[in-house]
Amino acid sequence: MENDFDAEVHALDKKDKKHHYFSKAWYFEIFFVSLLLCFAFAVFSQIMLLNASLGWALFLVLLLIFISVAFDVVGVAVTASNVKPFLKMKQEGKTKGLKTAMWFVKHADKVSSICTDVVGDICSIVSGASGMAIALIIVHQFNSFSSAILSILVSSIIAALTVLGKALGKTFAINNPTKILVFCGRFLEFFVHKSKKKFSKNPKTPVK
Repeated sequence: MENDFDAEVHALDKKDKKHHYFSKAWYFEIFFVSLLLCFAFAVFSQIMLLNASLGWALFLVLLLIFISVAFDVVGVAVTASNVKPFLKMKQEGKTKGLKTAMWFVKHADKVSSICTDVVGDICSIVSGASGMAIALIIVHQFNSFSSAILSILVSSIIAALTVLGKALGKTFAINNPTKILVFCGRFLEFFVHKSKKKFSKNPKTPVK
């Protein structure tokens, strides 16, 4: 039994080495995905901040910081994890969320890059830019403040909160990579199963 387990781990590790490099096509893909996501996040934040109240603007920035930290946690977790604990869970009959979690580990390089370098960093950049909008809202409401000084102060606070969140998140991710990936797997599989169930209940009418 133990030999079969070791053989399966060795086979998966050998297979995973094929994924641990970036092809030329991947660089173009990551560039265009980053460009589109950055544009989408920037447009979304600008639309949401247009004529927004101070409370709503603060909520939006905190949401962006949370998304940045959450994706950074997943990126670190997938880097710190390996297939052994997932295979043990599979042998114990714990399959909920396991398939997706193992897919994350098998494609750790790309998942980590997308989570930390694409989504995480883009949210950090957009939240920092949104800080300027918050500063303008405060200046507009309280004329006694200097817009330049306030922009620097708000951007610094946002950056400090992001760094603090990512520092705490990294520690948590390194200590609990398996739990995090299984939770993500269950979360994604729940919505995929729900969408499939909804689709099966409402099939498209065949064309006559």
